[in-house]
Amino acid sequence: MPNAQFPMPNSLYKRYFLEKKLAENAGRETWLAEDAGLDPPQKAIVKLLAFSPKLEWDEFKLFEREAKVLQNLDHPRIPKYRDYFSIDRDRGEGLCWFGLVQDYIPGTSLQEKIEEGDRFSAEQVKAIAAQLLEILIYLHGLDTPVLHRDIKPSNLILGADEQIYLVDFGAVADPTVVEGATFTVVGTAGYAPLEQFWGKAVPASDLYALGATLVHLVTGIEPASLPQNNLRIRFEDRVSLAPDFRRWLSRLLEPDLERRFSSATEALAALQDSSLLAIPKPDRSRIMLKKYPEKLSIVLPRNRFSWMDVVKLTLQAIATSFWIVFLLSPTAIGLTLSFLIFLLLMFSTLNLKILGFAVSLLIITIWAGTKSFPEARNARAKFNLKMMEVFSRAVLDFHRDVFSIRRRGLLLSNWILQGNPSQIKSIEAIPQEAIVIEYGDKFYKFGQQLTDSERNWLVQEIQAWLDERSNK
Repeated sequence: MPNAQFPMPNSLYKRYFLEKKLAENAGRETWLAEDAGLDPPQKAIVKLLAFSPKLEWDEFKLFEREAKVLQNLDHPRIPKYRDYFSIDRDRGEGLCWFGLVQDYIPGTSLQEKIEEGDRFSAEQVKAIAAQLLEILIYLHGLDTPVLHRDIKPSNLILGADEQIYLVDFGAVADPTVVEGATFTVVGTAGYAPLEQFWGKAVPASDLYALGATLVHLVTGIEPASLPQNNLRIRFEDRVSLAPDFRRWLSRLLEPDLERRFSSATEALAALQDSSLLAIPKPDRSRIMLKKYPEKLSIVLPRNRFSWMDVVKLTLQAIATSFWIVFLLSPTAIGLTLSFLIFLLLMFSTLNLKILGFAVSLLIITIWAGTKSFPEARNARAKFNLKMMEVFSRAVLDFHRDVFSIRRRGLLLSNWILQGNPSQIKSIEAIPQEAIVIEYGDKFYKFGQQLTDSERNWLVQEIQAWLDERSNK
């Protein structure tokens, strides 16, 4: 049936007989057709683009690029290129049309399966992932790598032969574009990673889209509708998956390119052998970790403090002691004592500085305990917190029904978090920042002094222990 907006004859070159319109979008049409040029005639997919005044030039470039790329692809689960042509204005009812013909894959898209209410098991999703990774290994391994840039359920066909086919190369990247040149933003929100929207797509960008697609299949929820935290799609609480497979999916969905699988080959190997997911403990790490049958104990190293930290503490003690003494005895004696402490801390030998610092701490402690100055306890607490940050270490203890995180110093100890391990929603390493535990509706940070590799390893170990306990 001809298009009402851009009328087209049902027969193109007396060879392609249009039978059923499959899609239409802003001057683009996709038709199921019969190719009478073959003996016997076969079904084909005909894509048409109307060259109208409303057409963006980038749309034409993408259409032409798809035809060019398909001509050079030869994979059993990618539709084969058949023809590319143009239709002049006389035959195109006043418009110039461009046509692309490719093999028809009998089957159903995974998007249609989802909309029909089908749900995919973890084993089915793994099988789909393996097939798609084989296709991506081929595409990315060509002399001129081909990036699909629009992997999603609607572009995946479950064929009559029960194989998965990757279709619609309309967003394929042009590998000849030089860095710094203008680019066309392509991809689908929820499936495309950030670097792709910045015009910096790489092979790992297709892996992110694959991960988002697999999450859609296993949860039945579009990725854009799932909650996010630090640009990371949170799917873990929507479906029950084996820990290894969940970690594998999480690696595909890493917002940070450096932490994502770098290639389809690496991703496939890790899917088939979960031991390849393991992150080794970094060399020279000072983290102390001990596993017991019912307990995981972790002691983090103290913060690496510099003399600047000591200077900051000294200046804080000077300022606090000076006005505390004056509050306790706002007389000439108080002023004199404050001045002497100031001299001890600023213009004396090292031993006298230490003495002055100790006197300052003693005065702060006495003042903070004085009931007539209740606000002083808050000042002491802040000072103690600063001392803990510089001189303490974090201690984590995980048991079956309770866990705790606390800072432990020489004389002081304070709790960061206590709770039930089953209530931990997520634990992840934020690059160049900290480890973050989501517990209830709050987020708790620790491990700021660790390296990124130490954080990633520690998160792996904690998550593995929690998974092991939850499965018992």
